Amino acid sequence: MKLEEILKLETRLPLAFIEISDKLLEDIKQNGIQEPIEIRVRGDGSQVVWDGLHRLVVAQKLGIEDIPVIYSPM
Repeated sequence: MKLEEILKLETRLPLAFIEISDKLLEDIKQNGIQEPIEIRVRGDGSQVVWDGLHRLVVAQKLGIEDIPVIYSPM
């Protein structure tokens, strides 16, 4: 999924509150995002970024445009 599309979704926590470690930043810089970001889908079809907020912030910092995602029901 494109980063810009994910950033339009509601998040479980505000991204501004997420602090990332240098270790995670370097790992993703070298290896990319290995574990998909989880997006939960509510009964009304709305979506929430549920898990992977740290990975999402790193992707934003590194300019990674294509993010692996997995969808699950709420």
